[in-house]
Amino acid sequence: MTATPRSRRLRTLAAALVTTAALSLTACQTGTADATGVVDSTQPPAPGTESTEEQPPAAEKETGTSGASGNSAKEATQVAGHKAPAKTTSCTAKGTKVTVTDAPRPINHLLIKATNTSDTTCHLYYAPYLRFDQAQSAVPFIEESKPQAVVTLEPGESGYAGVLTSTPDGSHPYDATSLTLYYAARSGQGSTGAPSHPALPFDSVRIDSSNAVTYWQTSAADALMW
Repeated sequence: MTATPRSRRLRTLAAALVTTAALSLTACQTGTADATGVVDSTQPPAPGTESTEEQPPAAEKETGTSGASGNSAKEATQVAGHKAPAKTTSCTAKGTKVTVTDAPRPINHLLIKATNTSDTTCHLYYAPYLRFDQAQSAVPFIEESKPQAVVTLEPGESGYAGVLTSTPDGSHPYDATSLTLYYAARSGQGSTGAPSHPALPFDSVRIDSSNAVTYWQTSAADALMW
């Protein structure tokens, strides 16, 4: 039987429908895009299609962490290397050794030397309060001898004060046999700590109304200028 043109068109159309159905079935089974570009969301994405949210380079991350650690280490080093302020206090009999010697020049002068025997820095404020024997009042200060700054003694260092004992014009002379030294308080009001009782260079020292003492000085020469 000879095929007519119409029958041939019908067979061609049927073949095309079979081919289309086969292609659709294959696309569903493999999860790849169909002719419209739609992807089956139940399938894992193909390599290279993951989200590529921008991340800082590894080198930058390491540098940031290292920088933080470096700063912390630096701060720790600074704290460890930081020295607490040195403790200071007023010099007192407990931490000083006081000696009194006769000064050859000028005449009628004594030299007081106070040495810091402690392991702490101390200050010699103002002038020493001196009392010979049982005197009713302390020896007057020589105001002209006031230094520019308080005398500070590191451990082992010494401060000095000069004592004028008498002059030809002095009155009410007497021979003193003992000396008591009090340390001035920082406030300038009274003394601080226990007193010292240094021995006099002779059995007795002539004292009269001209008796006076200098402020504490850093050298013996400065202490004996008045």
